[in-house]
Amino acid sequence: GCMQTSKNTKDSQKGSELEAVDTMHILQVGEKAFDAELFDMQGNKHRLFEAFADGRYVLLDFWNLHCGACRQSESELLEVYERMKGKLEIVAINLDSISEWHRHEWSKKIVWKNWNDGKGYKGGIKSHYYDWNAAPFYVLLSPDGRILWEMTGYGVGYFLGMAEALNGPRQDNFNNPNLVIRKVKTDVSGTTISFRYFTEKGYWFNIARDSYLTANGRKYKLTAADGIKLDENNTPQIKAYSVRVKYGLDINYCDFALTFEPFESVPETFDFKEGDGEDVFVIRNISVK
Repeated sequence: GCMQTSKNTKDSQKGSELEAVDTMHILQVGEKAFDAELFDMQGNKHRLFEAFADGRYVLLDFWNLHCGACRQSESELLEVYERMKGKLEIVAINLDSISEWHRHEWSKKIVWKNWNDGKGYKGGIKSHYYDWNAAPFYVLLSPDGRILWEMTGYGVGYFLGMAEALNGPRQDNFNNPNLVIRKVKTDVSGTTISFRYFTEKGYWFNIARDSYLTANGRKYKLTAADGIKLDENNTPQIKAYSVRVKYGLDINYCDFALTFEPFESVPETFDFKEGDGEDVFVIRNISVK
């Protein structure tokens, strides 16, 4: 993201004030979102929780005007916003001063909810969600207002993967949102899972041969792969969408299927793990239905 220098908390003059900020509870994944009062560009007041209309998911986008990654992400967010119309609301929460935010051309072009609480990095809505001075920071909220996912900085392909996951079988792919399950087929011969992987054009990914599923307290080994080579670098070639925004990046995707040993008895949910190394792909609580 765009780091700003953090204030020195050993400043004795501000002791009591800083203590209050430092002890403020930072919300974690699984917890209920915090409501707050914000203003739009016209100066009208809004409550954050207004964004939860008709069972929508809500993505909070904490950003500032001097942040390159914030601008890069806009292209992908625009695509996702259109694909998820009526299912996902985006709330851009600007961290600049109200006057700077008002004046800037970029602020004026934002098509989703574009709000600011006037408190910037100090003690406003932001300090309930994270406690360092950086942007962008993203928080995905479920329709009942719980935190599903948080991300610091912009991960290319993460929002496209997030949208696919919200439209696909129930799954928790929030460790690596750009890898998503689109279909699960399970029968006596095995379990075949259709995946899609999004990444910046020209980048590769690798799926290990020792990937497995876990369910009913045991492991089910990978038996076949279709559409990729295992333990090798695969570079996605299919264009995800056409970039329409100045700073947008080209994003590609790759569809592939993995087949695993059959389940002894079909579970309610299962987990996918790409081997036991560090930094492996993990998708949890995958629903068979």
